[in-house]
Parts: sequence; structure tokens; C-alpha cells
Amino acid sequence: MSSDTTIANPVVAGFAPDPSMIRIGDEYVLATSTFGWLPGIRLYSSTDLADWTLVGHALETPPELRGLNSSAGVWAPSLSYDTASSTICVTYSVMWSQNAEVFDVDNFLVTASDIRGPWSEPIYLNSIGFDPSMFHDDDGRHWVVTLEWETREGYQHPGSIVLEEYDWAEQRLVGDARRISRGSTDRGCLEGPNLSKRNGFYYLMTAEGGTGFGHGVALARSQRIEGPYEPSPVNPIVTSAPDDYFDRNNRDYLRPERFNPHSGIQKAGHGCLVDTPDGEWYLAHLASRPLPSSRRSMLGRETFVQKVEWTDDGWVRMVDGGRLARDRVPGISGRSYAEKSPAHDSFAEDFDGDSLPSRFSSIHIPVSDDWARLGERAGHLRLRGRHSLTSRFDVSLIATPLQSVTATATAVLEFDPQHFSQSAGLVLYYDELNHLYLRVTHSETFGSRAVAIDVVERGVRRELRSDHRTIGDGAVTLQARLSGGVLQFRAGVAGEGLADIGPALDATILSDETALGFTGTMVGVVCQDGFRRRLWADIDSFSVSY
Repeated sequence: MSSDTTIANPVVAGFAPDPSMIRIGDEYVLATSTFGWLPGIRLYSSTDLADWTLVGHALETPPELRGLNSSAGVWAPSLSYDTASSTICVTYSVMWSQNAEVFDVDNFLVTASDIRGPWSEPIYLNSIGFDPSMFHDDDGRHWVVTLEWETREGYQHPGSIVLEEYDWAEQRLVGDARRISRGSTDRGCLEGPNLSKRNGFYYLMTAEGGTGFGHGVALARSQRIEGPYEPSPVNPIVTSAPDDYFDRNNRDYLRPERFNPHSGIQKAGHGCLVDTPDGEWYLAHLASRPLPSSRRSMLGRETFVQKVEWTDDGWVRMVDGGRLARDRVPGISGRSYAEKSPAHDSFAEDFDGDSLPSRFSSIHIPVSDDWARLGERAGHLRLRGRHSLTSRFDVSLIATPLQSVTATATAVLEFDPQHFSQSAGLVLYYDELNHLYLRVTHSETFGSRAVAIDVVERGVRRELRSDHRTIGDGAVTLQARLSGGVLQFRAGVAGEGLADIGPALDATILSDETALGFTGTMVGVVCQDGFRRRLWADIDSFSVSY
């Protein structure tokens, strides 16, 4: 493969939002949000900012997420490193409820001496709002900045960035909370604060404009940590919507009117700075790649990097002099990179190990032997049927982020349903209200096993009854072929070819814009049993190719 000197974006494709990146020695470390999925907070490692390896998760003690919607749960992890104690810190939010825009949320800190763990038990910080981050000052003091969520009528939405001191020995916040910023632009929807320090200035970076099409990365600075903070003369410094606009108090985070038809990258925002050992600078941020035909973001928000530099007057700018997020950026000087499109991690899993690979997640609840077993039957993942995919509680679903809108997912399973409420199969899942499910079930009409399709869109379920097909005995192969937002399901038994099941489906219903969420599409295998909750499906293999 030929080499290049540029980095291809996104550097982590598919559901990888709210990136926080630091460097420890020669290793770059990245954390991303997981929302309702467990294990919580994905952690990645890289040596060149382009190729990232998933190395684990920060929440070894899983939070209780049963009953939460899929866009609640674990939000916006923020990495920091305390050099005095050689400690890695991750602050994060657990969003319990967004009902009536009150936002019931708790914020926590976990620590480790190595990114691969072990990680501490969560330390409670506050409940003032969301998106906390920690800053370790060179005088030995520790600080947390958080969005203070505004719930009072007549006050500016969403609120202010507040500064609080953290007592390292007592493991708690102390003193008063000081409001230090109401935003460095007029875009509103202020969030995602983080602090850094350079040449005597404290720099406050924020996400502004909503985590939708008006998103951007803004910067301000002060010679005192408590402010006042002076906005950068050019803000936002990275965005997909460069036109200036006033949207303070606008509560719509999606803002479709801010779509930029001249850019394939949308929603660029929620940034953080990282330097190289030789003094070059990059900005990590989230962004989306919606399909041009529909402007729908099936893959959710992904992780991007942009190369930036410091100006003579002490501000950050993209090296190309612009503000628009780019799909290719200059790499680290002296490095060669594979000349390729964004990395897509094709894989084939035969379930021969004694633990699930880290790419797999469960929804609402952690994996346990009560419903998911490896090793009980050699070379198989066994799933016990429980709730339906529309539940927010006990769903037996194992899935991984979809990384491209062109993909083929294949599952081979053994399953012998005896009741119409029992099914197992292959699913493309955005959340409990939006998914496409190819399943093996029992048909009373046919008096045999059958394959069927469920389409759930915005909470309305359609069973494609006219497309039910009988299927013979033995292992069943289920396949989903996705091409540019169009999905075709296929199925067959051992010794036979695969046949199309049902019509071509519009898979773009699995997007932020239609589901009105901010996660991303997952693809996986599931088993449900509404009869006696005790029927098992044996998954022989599961693969995704891009």
C-alpha cells in the first residue's frame, strides 16, 4: 500500500462522539461517550493520531442504566493527566432524565495509573449540569469546569460554565461555584468546557451552537482562572457552519437550517487540544457525515482531528487558515500514513474465546452469565431470550458500532422457537424506538420456523407480514446488506444459498435526524422470549465487512 503524509478523517468511524484526547509520553489516548451502552466510556490508543486501537473502557463498575432511553446514560467523558501523581483522570456525566428539559444528572470522576486500568470506583462530583472536565494547574491545585444547566424561567438557556475547586486528598469539590462564561459566541447551546494553560494564559474551550448542524468549537482566554475570559477574535475556530449567527436561547440542538451544502462534514464541534512531543498541535472534535441525498446521519457523531497552530498573538487557528473541518489534514511531521479512506474495522467473530471482544456492547445492562454465555457450548455465543428490542430494560442484545453506510453484516445461528413471541436474529439498532430486525421465529400460519422482518420507526412497529418466509431445519444464516442507506435482508439454511427477504428498506430512519437522538447505529445479534424467558439462541458466528 502506498504512503501519504496526511491523516484521513474520521479517525474513529461510527458512533464515537464527544472525543477527549490527551498525550501521555508518546501515546495518544482518546475517550468517547457510550450513552446507554455498556461497558461505559470507550478508550482508544494511538501513536500517530490516525490509527486507533480500542483498549478498554473506563467504567469497570457499570452504572445502573435499566429504564433509561438510549440517548441518556454516560455522556461526554473528559480525560486529563495529573503529572504530580502520574494519574489519569476521566470525568463524565450520567444523565438520568431529560424530561421537561429539567435534566437530572450526576457527575463523576474515575482514575487510573494506566489507560488499560484498573480504574477506581466512581467519585461523585456534582449534579449542577453536564460535561464536567478537570484541569490540573501548575501550582498543584485542581479544578472542574461544568455546564450549569439553567432551569429557571426568564434566564438565558442553557446556562453558564462554572468553575469549582477539587480537593485531591478529600476527593470532593470544595468552595463556591463561580460562573466564568456564558459562551464565547452568540450561537447558544453552550456545553463541553475544558481548560488548558499556555504562556501564562488560561484557555477555555467550549462547544457552542448545539450538537447539530450549527455546532462549533469556541475559544476564550484569561490571565486568571476565574476570568474574565476574552473570546478569540475568530470564533468558532473549527466548525461546519462558518456563517455568524445569533441563536442564544434557541433550544433546538439539531438546527437543520444550519446545514452547509458545500461540506461533506457536518456538526463539527466539541473539541480539545493535544500536542505532539515535537510541539505540533491538533484539535480533536466530533462531526458527522450525513448522506447527501437525505442529510441523515446514520453513523451518528464520529471522531475527527484537525491540525492547528498558535498565532503570534496567542490564539489557535487551523493550519490552512480556515475554519471548516476537513476530511484530510496534514499528518505529524516526518510520519508516513497509509493512503486510505477512513479506517473501517471489518471483522469475523467465531466466539472461540472465553470473553467477548471489547468491540461488543450491551444496551441498558452489563453482560452477565444470566443471559449471555461463552464457553458453555464451544465456538458459540449463547443468548437467553428476554425482553423485546423496544424495551429499556432486559434486552439480550450484543452489538458493535456501524462504521460505514456500505457494509455487509452476517450472523449464523441455531434457534428453535416454539411460540410466536420467541425470536432471534440480526438487527440494525439506533435505539428502542428505531431499529430494523431480521428474525427467526415460529409461524402458526406455516406451522414451522420462519424468517420475518420488523421495522420500528419512531416507536411505531410494522411487521412485514407478506414477506414472512418458511425456513428449514438447522443453522440459519442471516445477512444485512447496506448500500448508501438502502438495506436488503437475506437468509438461508446450511447447504442452500441466501435469498432476499422482504423489500429494500430505508435504513436512514436509523439516524440522529429521524430518531431525534445523538448516538449512532449499532449492528448486532439479539434473542427475545415473551413466552417463558428461557429459550436460548446459539450464535455460531457474526461478521461485518466494509
